[in-house]
Amino acid sequence: MTVSVCCPILSTTSLPKRNPTNPTVFHQCSILRRMSSTCPVDGIVFCDAAQETNPTTMQVEFFNAAGAVVRTVTGAPPSLVVNVYCVNGAWHVRTSPTATTTVPISTVSCAQTGSTGADRALIPGTAVN
Repeated sequence: MTVSVCCPILSTTSLPKRNPTNPTVFHQCSILRRMSSTCPVDGIVFCDAAQETNPTTMQVEFFNAAGAVVRTVTGAPPSLVVNVYCVNGAWHVRTSPTATTTVPISTVSCAQTGSTGADRALIPGTAVN
């Protein structure tokens, strides 16, 4: 009989969010979400652009227990989606999109750059005194 070793359900405690390695360029106003099932064998990390910020680039960085970046994923907004895998009870990420090799991860950053806020006009007569 084979028994699988479960990973903890993906959460703010099992895979906490941390600052990106370049916080002067990438800002953490983006939204990090994690999804997995009970006794998960895999999960998904989502990085969504903050509402009404219109960023130019999104970035997810995965860090090992020593704090070193083990994988960086960048792409166009509004979202990045990265699969993570449970290996012997610990969360891992592939070393590249097509790799079969995985590395353990402890924290994750979700950030965006080039953000510009919305510019809206008010409709006359809708203001309240």
